[in-house]
Amino acid sequence: MSKRVAILTGGGDVPGLNMCLKSVVYSLIDMGFEPIGVRKGWEGLINYNPIAPTTYSENFIELTKNMVRPIDRTPGSFLHSSRLEPRQVPRTKVPEHLRDPKSETQDLTKHIMGVLNKLDFRALIVIGDDDTLHYSAFLSQQGVPVIAIPKTIHNNIPGTDYSLGFSTGLARGVAFIHELRALAGSREQIIVVETFAAKSGYSTLIMGFLGGCDRVLIPEAPYDPERLAKLIVQDRRQSPANYAVLLICDGTQPREDKLESYTQILSNGAGFKDKSAAFIREWVSSSSQETNVSSGMVLAELLSNISKEEVFLQQLTYLLRTGSPDGQDLLGAANFALTAARLLREERYGRMAAFIKEKMWTDVDLSVAMQGVKTVDIDAWYDQENYKPKLSVIWSLENK
Repeated sequence: MSKRVAILTGGGDVPGLNMCLKSVVYSLIDMGFEPIGVRKGWEGLINYNPIAPTTYSENFIELTKNMVRPIDRTPGSFLHSSRLEPRQVPRTKVPEHLRDPKSETQDLTKHIMGVLNKLDFRALIVIGDDDTLHYSAFLSQQGVPVIAIPKTIHNNIPGTDYSLGFSTGLARGVAFIHELRALAGSREQIIVVETFAAKSGYSTLIMGFLGGCDRVLIPEAPYDPERLAKLIVQDRRQSPANYAVLLICDGTQPREDKLESYTQILSNGAGFKDKSAAFIREWVSSSSQETNVSSGMVLAELLSNISKEEVFLQQLTYLLRTGSPDGQDLLGAANFALTAARLLREERYGRMAAFIKEKMWTDVDLSVAMQGVKTVDIDAWYDQENYKPKLSVIWSLENK
């Protein structure tokens, strides 16, 4: 039986990712397996052409202990990563030998399964976020032997109370917010801090709670710009240092009825600066989030125009995904790797390594990843009227 095991990373980078990858490689080699790294997530499997030998070295790398020994000192993914959805690959991303000129997108699942079989991989270990694990679960249902490790600073993957990168991302976010609070106080300004694009506002909510933000906006709760402007101006005036900080998760939108009114306002240019009108118009006219305009940009311009106050915007985004992992994420990286190695040794495929409060380090059925993402319980944790987290003992989203 083959000893070759494919390993890939997908989705956004997180602190501790390379530590986890190193730990997986060490564990597999100690168990007698041959770890093979797949470059750029699903793209590595898609770009391999069985009849073009050079595409193997371009998309796969045979991993050794010496090769991965120093990677735990660096951020990012040693194997590189991507966010490609193999069931909807854009024409520009489809290799020429697979391209259908009549299709805008293609499902390349059969090709991926063929490659895994052709290269005689015993199993596939995936370290990924919710989208990556969703497709991993789909592959598992097609009969591919898959083992998964949850990795996202959003900590919103069903089936686990903790995902790799969450702890460090949270700590870095709070540290940056504290620095920006000092700057806002020095400048006596209203400041909007944007975290990252996400479907769930859980990590942003806790970041704002621990970072001492005056208001926090999350995707689960659309906001009223006029009411928010009134509250944040009030926060500034009540602050001894004459400043206020508002934290927003990219993906959060104004209430739909307000968007309609802004569309009408922008049509005649009333009350908005040219710059504001240009990209707010792009936002409100976009049918999807495929735009260069972020939620923080829109919010800062709306608040500035409504309140007539100077509003400063700072986007954290990639900064939250870099840096050295803290103790929790180092421990998580090692334990997730050991759990994945155990599952491989026991030939228990279609499983995801997990941390559950009652069971500690364990594993769950990978199909839980197909449930979408865990979202904030608005009634329990969020004050929609005042755009604030409710004071509570918070650890993780409940597994339901």
